[in-house]
Amino acid sequence: MKRIILTLGAPNDEQGNLSPMALDRLECTLGLYQHNDHVKILCTGGFGESFNTTNHPHAYYSRRFLMEQGVSEDALLEPVLTTNTVEDFRMSKPIIEREKPDLLLVVTSDFHMRRVKLLHDLILKYPHVVFIPAKSSLSGEELAPLVLHEELAVKSLQERNFELY
Repeated sequence: MKRIILTLGAPNDEQGNLSPMALDRLECTLGLYQHNDHVKILCTGGFGESFNTTNHPHAYYSRRFLMEQGVSEDALLEPVLTTNTVEDFRMSKPIIEREKPDLLLVVTSDFHMRRVKLLHDLILKYPHVVFIPAKSSLSGEELAPLVLHEELAVKSLQERNFELY
């Protein structure tokens, strides 16, 4: 069975060090990779003021981390250089449609999952998909503004009748 793990990007610092959120997602991806045969990994993340101001796209750091943990470079699909979750799905869609996996596994943070499912259903609409929430290692204090951001983003989608920008 052919599988693709779509791992959504998260912040890194000015030196390219992955944030705890990014590491949570990548550790989840790594576990899936290690326990499944015939799996490819598609990492997203480019550049942005709020998540990556280095000379390399975020996906570069994600792929480097995965290879340092033993993931074969052959298992990594070309990175998708996105700036937000909507772009994650829009720009990944051609690759996923080209590869035609029997199963698409979408990995993101647990607190991000509701919006990710909505955006998948609006943009990608892949028929054979499983959503895998990466458990957040952030403290309650660190998590609170992220949860609020997600609630507001979902509310905004609802208020626009799920029309995307």
